[in-house]
Amino acid sequence: MNYASIFFDDTVNGIGFRTSLFVSGCAKIPPCKGCWSPQARQFDYGVIFTKDNKNSIIESLKKPYVKGLSILGGEPMDNLEDGTLINLVKTIKKMFPQKTIFCWSGYKFEDLIEDPIRLEFLHYIDMLRDGEFIEELKDITQYLSGSKNQRIIAVSESLKQNKIIVYNDLGGQEC
Repeated sequence: MNYASIFFDDTVNGIGFRTSLFVSGCAKIPPCKGCWSPQARQFDYGVIFTKDNKNSIIESLKKPYVKGLSILGGEPMDNLEDGTLINLVKTIKKMFPQKTIFCWSGYKFEDLIEDPIRLEFLHYIDMLRDGEFIEELKDITQYLSGSKNQRIIAVSESLKQNKIIVYNDLGGQEC
């Protein structure tokens, strides 16, 4: 798996200070109109994610003020086949069960849970921002999203109840 960038002590992509991993590669066809990171659609964009990158992310999460990991793209759900992302989130949940893992996907939750690999990955995700970015519905006032159709989903609770549950632990922010 390649990645475009890693930001440490990021305050833009989630609640509080976070480490943010931007993976490369998105297989959505057609691509989202107005994609904010078109270069990251290519799977070979950026550099190969290594054990050193994983260790750097783990080290960053040892800081008590870092709330967790945010995974963005590209498209994280199109980067699961080689096991790198699943291994990363499994390790983080084992080492830091109190830290949250947030993920952004252009796919809908209902479609993601139909795929066994994506479903396995989702079991380690606390909050999923799902749905394709739709330029005509762009809303910069909506927390953690780009367009009004996107949802903030509490993954574990949604899987348990077999229905969409809104993620409410947003540190005082409105969904």
